[in-house]
Amino acid sequence: MEQICCVVLAAGIGKRMGGDLPKAITRTRERALIDHVLDSLSLLKPTKTVIVVGHKRELLEKHLASSPSASGHALEFAVQERPLGTGDAVRAALPAVGAFRGTVVITYADHPLFTPETLRDLVAFHAFKKATVTMLTFQVPPPNGYGRIIRHDKGNILRITEAKDCTPEELLTREVNSGVFAVDSSFLRPAVDSLEPNNAQGEYYLTDIVEKAAKEGQTVAAFPLGNAEEAAGVNSPAELHFVNDVLKRRHVAALRESGVIFDDPASCLLDATVAVEPGAHIGPNVQLRGKTSIGAGAIIEGTSLIIDSHVAPGALIKLGSRVEGASIGELSTVGPFANVRPGTVLGREVRVGNFVETKSTIMHDGAKASHLTYLGDCTVGENANVGAGTITCNYDGHRKAETSIGKGAFIGSNTALVAPVAVGDGAIVAAGSVITRDVPKDALGVARARQDNKDGWARARREQLGPAKKS
Repeated sequence: MEQICCVVLAAGIGKRMGGDLPKAITRTRERALIDHVLDSLSLLKPTKTVIVVGHKRELLEKHLASSPSASGHALEFAVQERPLGTGDAVRAALPAVGAFRGTVVITYADHPLFTPETLRDLVAFHAFKKATVTMLTFQVPPPNGYGRIIRHDKGNILRITEAKDCTPEELLTREVNSGVFAVDSSFLRPAVDSLEPNNAQGEYYLTDIVEKAAKEGQTVAAFPLGNAEEAAGVNSPAELHFVNDVLKRRHVAALRESGVIFDDPASCLLDATVAVEPGAHIGPNVQLRGKTSIGAGAIIEGTSLIIDSHVAPGALIKLGSRVEGASIGELSTVGPFANVRPGTVLGREVRVGNFVETKSTIMHDGAKASHLTYLGDCTVGENANVGAGTITCNYDGHRKAETSIGKGAFIGSNTALVAPVAVGDGAIVAAGSVITRDVPKDALGVARARQDNKDGWARARREQLGPAKKS
């Protein structure tokens, strides 16, 4: 196989993105633009990958030093001191390309949608045609800002003319340049060295090497891009939104192909780091973020947010629930309108119901907190039942304390458990209690004032005060 060297042009400044950072580190849904590019190029197994950097290059280099996407590349950096065009950027890369012999693939750090398969096929087409220069092209109706592919009436490629330099007739051309090239290394250096800024922008256009190759009788080929959206670049927040939408749609499409059911895929937001097993069912307006995993047969109802959490097979996350940093066990139910906070671990067939909040809480198999409850820094034993309105008073203003509820225990409604405190296995806490001491195993804990009924008191009060005033 012919050797490949990749050159990634990454010196652009993201001014239209609202800052002055290197555009290459602009975040997509969860990764920088350049990470997507490096992932796609990795299928080519390049001998080396040259990153052309510029403004605030130390930030880009720092990012790549820890990026998993860069780990499979032998990276070298080249500096474009001034933004004098794409040809000048490639000229800056030539010392790093060095004595390499083979095919040089040139692409852009702000074009994250090219798939590995597209770039692989471009290189294969370049080799099949024995071309000196092969460009990746696509069809798009005018008006547009892309460089036009200008052909001879016999179909041979003559040149690329940038939109700002086109004649009115040339502007009607539908075949345009995506910006990605495969170039024979022996041609690239002299072609780039010969570039002149004879254009409306006063820049060195890389695209001018196409005309040079054609005039020399070299083979110039155009590989047609199957899906034009792959050529989308990011120069504005609107274009970033488009890229994010495409990345999401690709992810959802792959999951649907594997057997995941989506009620309304267009309304869902999934990070690329999310794993969903076949047979899971995802409702509308669901966000799955971070290192979340959803097991087979799990159901995520609408308008739920799940972050860095594991939802086991058969679990049910009901409408409007938020789950973060938690583990939801098999066949367990959460919500509706529950807030499961970091450190929560639910066992098998656990129920966390409506308007229940948990934090740093372990609920063992079969435990239940069905509604209107707060459990913080707490352990709940198997098959224990926590009644409505129960709270663990886990914070005294200075430090957190633990609450332990034993197996099969029953906590009556409107109970306050003042930590540190333990309720033993099989114990019962009477409704309305404020528990400040441990309740032994199988005991009844009652901590409330004795009720005193005063016969006739209400009637006497009404007679004393007279008729109530209308409000």
